[in-house]
Amino acid sequence: MSHTSSDPMPGGALFDLDGTLIDSEPQWQIAQTRLAESAGVSWTDEDFRATTGQPMPRWAAILSDRGVPGTLEEIIDHAVQFVTEQIRTRMPWLPGARELLTGVAAAGVPCALVTNNAAASAALVAEAAGVFGAVVSSADVTDPKPHPEPYLTAARWLGVDPQRSIAFEDSVAGATSAHRAGMAVWFLTEHTADPQIPAARLLTSLTDVRASDVVTELGLDPV
Repeated sequence: MSHTSSDPMPGGALFDLDGTLIDSEPQWQIAQTRLAESAGVSWTDEDFRATTGQPMPRWAAILSDRGVPGTLEEIIDHAVQFVTEQIRTRMPWLPGARELLTGVAAAGVPCALVTNNAAASAALVAEAAGVFGAVVSSADVTDPKPHPEPYLTAARWLGVDPQRSIAFEDSVAGATSAHRAGMAVWFLTEHTADPQIPAARLLTSLTDVRASDVVTELGLDPV
């Protein structure tokens, strides 16, 4: 799918990572809980839910304030190493994720991965998927989600128009980021029923979506 300088930029499909494409959130919770327990402090389910989708320094700062030793970067690195090893051993794709990615890419839709996660985790998933023309992680932006910078950066790198693009998200922070970037949000409701933004479409899982749905929404010609 190509366009000339006189043609409007195409739209694209941009995907969050954790809780949208892969089920790595249990591994993150285990990593955070282990850090807390090593310092003799607590990390509850409520703590985890409250920080899901937020920038990593947010939960690292809470753990640090409770007594987990090390700098925020060191706390994050410990968790990232644990989670990266877990997903390297077994990529925990969520239902419908690989099929949708493969179908959308085969239809010629530009695809990007947009995450607050670390670059190492994002790279593993991007390599396994093999469809992303752009990957934006926490290392690539100054202001992570819910700021629009991650999605605007991905759109620029991918060469697509944010106003004509779809973002797949599962957290309020991520949905807010994509919405502020001007994208239509297709929101997975498994973890959060209300995205708190005008979501274009609510999904129970990615099995609710066919590649042809994305192609139609973007106004592209079927391949």
